Amino acid sequence: MAAPATHRPSVAKVPTSWPPPPENMTVTAYEEINTCPRQWALSKADYPDLWQGQGYPPKLQVHAVKGSAVHLAVETITKKLVLAGCPSVQDPRATSVLKELGGYTKVVTDCVQRVIKRFADNPRSTRLIDSAERTLRGQTPDLRMRVQSILARLRLPPLPEVPERSGAASAKVRRPLAIGAYPEVELRAPRIRWKGKADLLVITDESCEITDFKTGAPDEAHGFQVEIYALLWSLDDELNPTHRTASRLVLAYSTGDVEVRPLSKDQLRVFEKDLLERRESADSALAMRPPEARPTLESCRYCGVRHLCDVYWAQDNRSDRPSSEPSFSDAQLRILRRHGPMSFDAVLEPSAGSVIGKSALLRVQESLELEPGRRFRVLDAGIAVDSDDAAQPVIVTLTTFSEIYAVA
Repeated sequence: MAAPATHRPSVAKVPTSWPPPPENMTVTAYEEINTCPRQWALSKADYPDLWQGQGYPPKLQVHAVKGSAVHLAVETITKKLVLAGCPSVQDPRATSVLKELGGYTKVVTDCVQRVIKRFADNPRSTRLIDSAERTLRGQTPDLRMRVQSILARLRLPPLPEVPERSGAASAKVRRPLAIGAYPEVELRAPRIRWKGKADLLVITDESCEITDFKTGAPDEAHGFQVEIYALLWSLDDELNPTHRTASRLVLAYSTGDVEVRPLSKDQLRVFEKDLLERRESADSALAMRPPEARPTLESCRYCGVRHLCDVYWAQDNRSDRPSSEPSFSDAQLRILRRHGPMSFDAVLEPSAGSVIGKSALLRVQESLELEPGRRFRVLDAGIAVDSDDAAQPVIVTLTTFSEIYAVA
């Protein structure tokens, strides 16, 4: 079942057991479960025959690496600014901080490498690493500009006189937080079983601000996320025993800051009840065996475990039906015979909607042994038809970024 660093197919096999709900719910987990409980469960189950990592190995996506690298670079520099007591990157001391780090470009480059390194033992992504690194090297100037844009608006309080009580100390230590700036603060609310990590928490005598760094486009859903952090902060008995409320909530995008109206104490009480109900609803959805699949064109297209989901492949309203315009999409094929050294005759199965049973020609990039009569699912393949001759087979071409799985 191991997936080597080639197109040689592994088996699309569902897990032998389904994972329990998260012990403590997070924003990301809730959004994934709410979108599709089956997708979350397939992603978080154990696959010991495939690899030793947790969950199903994620596919390396360049756009996701870019976002993670920018976020990591902002966090890295912010931590150093806090330790140095710099109120902003415009402060003269910030020059020394950046010099010590090697400058923006080095920080960004190092962060890209750190994110890519997470895929080093991932059997699904090893063949994509070199291509991703080349692509990201060419985009370093853009990534650097995005990091600089976010940090340019960052404002931190002066370092208090007692450094060990400031944000210079690790906020991972579960004790009351004093005045200071605290990057990457894990907030916990055991009584509703939620947790979250605030990118930056700034506490002064007069205010308490929570900032969440965002590397993508503005989205209304981000406001919900930072409101959750505000609630968790108010409920965290260890870090915030006096239950101070957040007076300012900020979403820091590369294009500018967006402020979210802070919640009053009455609103926080209502929101707490709402989150508890959301938690219970998510738990109930995951209690089903198998968990419910909630297919939509948008969520399925970007699902990292769609090759394991029979509901996805049984849909008749898929957006990836063959057309006269070449496109990259998915297809399920039944192999008929070898056509040539690098191609196979096949038949399209339900994934093609209205053209079920249409003949296809599968083109590969390397010598593969695909057993006649067996079904295979290909992801992100080049798919095209001859609009002038309906009798011609659909051409399905595996590219560097395509995947192929045998159906169990």
